[in-house]
Amino acid sequence: MTQPPDLSLGRPGIIREVENGIIVPIPNDNDGVQPLNSGVLDARGQLVEESITWRDGRAFSLPPRQPAEGEIETRPGRAMFAGLMFGHFGHFLVESTARLWAYERLEDKIDAVVFVPKVQRRIDHVLNVYTPFMRLLGIEAPLFNIETPVRFDHVHVPQQGFGMFGMIEGLPEYREFMRARMGARIRDDGARKLYVSRSALPQQRGGLLGEELIEEYLAAEGYEIFHPQKHDFETQLAAYKSADYIISPDGSPLHMAALVVKPTTKIAVIARRPKVAEQFEIQFRAFCGIETVTIDALKCHWIPENNARPSRLSYGELDFATLYAQLKQGGLISGATPWPGMTDARRAAIMSDLEERQKIGFKLYQPPG
Repeated sequence: MTQPPDLSLGRPGIIREVENGIIVPIPNDNDGVQPLNSGVLDARGQLVEESITWRDGRAFSLPPRQPAEGEIETRPGRAMFAGLMFGHFGHFLVESTARLWAYERLEDKIDAVVFVPKVQRRIDHVLNVYTPFMRLLGIEAPLFNIETPVRFDHVHVPQQGFGMFGMIEGLPEYREFMRARMGARIRDDGARKLYVSRSALPQQRGGLLGEELIEEYLAAEGYEIFHPQKHDFETQLAAYKSADYIISPDGSPLHMAALVVKPTTKIAVIARRPKVAEQFEIQFRAFCGIETVTIDALKCHWIPENNARPSRLSYGELDFATLYAQLKQGGLISGATPWPGMTDARRAAIMSDLEERQKIGFKLYQPPG
């Protein structure tokens, strides 16, 4: 498998069964820096190609070295290789769940679901954080996040069925598994209008400049200001499943919402970074048959002074008149009065607070050319 699998072709997902397979984690001195030498080796020491993690059209993981026999723990039974366990919530949703579709076929055949940590720190803590999410999917097999090589009698290695960029559409089996399993276990707790906010996240995670002003305008339209990180997974999923309207900056919560929202839900994605919102257009169309409303109201980016371009650390500044017009055209708000933007004084106060809290200056991004 020298190329990433093309998930748009509708081909059945591949699960490779390997006798005496060895699951090899990233070396503990790597600290998550690419290349990530990890994967599954067969009894001859050859890489099982289905264990490669792909991202943006290239291999994100590379073949591991053959561990010495004394380094390998041997366990009896059958394991399902689940790939890299990311601590970052968004990457967990998009990449750590990418092989779970195979559990539908393997549920009665395996003794364990085995991840390897993206970073060799707080390994048990990361697994414990995400175990409730996997239990909501009905994954009842024991879960492991291993830090040393382990040989099992049989290792089932599913291909990656979801991922960033070109893999965001997902394997059909992945979409069906995630939608059916999660949707069946989450309650619908009544119609809601949600604005999924980033304003209560640590400022180092970037966002929209003056997001509190968006919250004020949307609260007047009857929207609940929802901070997902303040709730457990079940509560978050129930809010998304119940919602008739969701407005959100592009970001991780939308990947979760795509697992449970109703096909009738109206969804607007406010772009805060270049070319990211279109990923959600593809995902919601494939998972739910929803055509999202992409709000392209960015007028500039504020980036840390030591950065060269917008990133997850930057802050997008919106044109509020455009934001209002596009939300109204999309049927997500009804007010007749256009939204005024930030005053210069309010912007200056926000920037001063941002720089003081982050201990770094911010500059206006100037596109090349």
